[in-house]
Amino acid sequence: MKGKAVPAVKRRRKGADKPAMPAALEPIAAKAKARHRKRHANPGVVIEVEKLSTDAYVIASPHRDHDSWLAMLCEALGTRSEATAKVFAHQLTKLCSQNWHPEPDGGGEWCPDETELNMILNFVAGVKPRNEMQAALAAQMCAIHMLTMKAAGVALEGYSFLDPRTTAITGKLAKTFALQMDTMAKLQGKKTTRQKITVKYERHEHQHVHFEGGGPENGGRALEPCDSRNSGNKQAGPDEGCPALPGPDAPGVVVPMPRQQGQEALPHTWRGKRLGRSEG
Repeated sequence: MKGKAVPAVKRRRKGADKPAMPAALEPIAAKAKARHRKRHANPGVVIEVEKLSTDAYVIASPHRDHDSWLAMLCEALGTRSEATAKVFAHQLTKLCSQNWHPEPDGGGEWCPDETELNMILNFVAGVKPRNEMQAALAAQMCAIHMLTMKAAGVALEGYSFLDPRTTAITGKLAKTFALQMDTMAKLQGKKTTRQKITVKYERHEHQHVHFEGGGPENGGRALEPCDSRNSGNKQAGPDEGCPALPGPDAPGVVVPMPRQQGQEALPHTWRGKRLGRSEG
């Protein structure tokens, strides 16, 4: 059974062997260079290995003007204290991966990666913190970003299957980074993208009033409701309530209805039986 086809790895070529830039990209590259020159330059750092009592390395300036470099480092970290800037820089080295620096005598030391440390410093300086608290928040944002990328890389190692636990952690880290962005924007007085929605509840009352009449028998005039007719007369009698129902007679004529209608006398046979039983 043949294995999966693996694409051939291209060998690294020298600059002279590579083709020239296409003509369509030359104006875009010129504009990118112009914008790059206008960007704020951040202080770089170098890692120097030294035999010290506490650490095997020191964070030093990449050029000879040490005082100017230290002032730029303090500005990038939002502080005036040189001690705070040095301690802050050493704390940021804990976020970097460690590289082995061998020594001629056969030994060596583990030191933080210089490229990653410069990236982290540029990340913090790019936020432009105004004080130490904002610089601390910017450093935490950088830490969350690196954790998110590391967790995403671990979750994607399986290719065909994503680890649910690692994927959930990656989502929580991304949400935390977004919350940190909003907090930093508030601290720096910038507008955030959050929207506040206020929901108001209104109460509606419905009343149904039925009007009787409106036909030809009462002249096409709708009768008023009972409560409105008796509203001005609180001592109205039982017969002075709603008007009588309209009939075939003229308007205003009440339909007579005798009270004893429907009551008939009992048959004599029933009376006789009742009398006979009572007498016996």
